[in-house]
Amino acid sequence: MPIAARWRRLGRLPPIRGRDAMPGVYELADAERTVIYIGQSATDVPNRVRQHLARSGCVREHALYWRYRHSRVPAADEASLLAAHAARHGGLPRCNRATPLPRDAARRWQERSQSRD
Repeated sequence: MPIAARWRRLGRLPPIRGRDAMPGVYELADAERTVIYIGQSATDVPNRVRQHLARSGCVREHALYWRYRHSRVPAADEASLLAAHAARHGGLPRCNRATPLPRDAARRWQERSQSRD
């Protein structure tokens, strides 16, 4: 079941909130208000959305709207939203389709050694 909230334009993201963070799950949509990305943030959803918009890629190119639902367990709620979307539409949203790189021991070592430089 999708998030039961109204769509808002991305230009109307709340300002950075500091201590009054907004943890939860969110959906991003294109001009037709078709869900193109489902995500979660354990700390602050608007800041996470800003991170997506700061990087080049599918979300930055296509997202125009967002909606949000507070969650105490955002990772679990994100998984259920993704599963419901896949069951309803036969797959993940367009921008969720990127395959994450496996994090084996070699990759973790590489990430740690790069962060020290």
